[in-house]
Amino acid sequence: MPRVEVDHHRCEGKKPCVQVCPEGVFAIRKSDVPLPFLIRLKVLAHGGKQAFVVNEAACTACMKCVDACPETAIRVTP
Repeated sequence: MPRVEVDHHRCEGKKPCVQVCPEGVFAIRKSDVPLPFLIRLKVLAHGGKQAFVVNEAACTACMKCVDACPETAIRVTP
């Protein structure tokens, strides 16, 4: 089973991962991750939401999310 990780220090919650994932692995929600001050400001400037992995077991490692993420915040390891 592939392992899917979102780097919350990079994610700005722009939603392309949610839009391109055919398996529904991601969801955008309010961030509750403890982050450094400047990163929190960046997240707040983009709506205070980030991508989260909610259905990792469904991932087929198609890598569409990795290609679509403008912040290169997603890593998929087979």
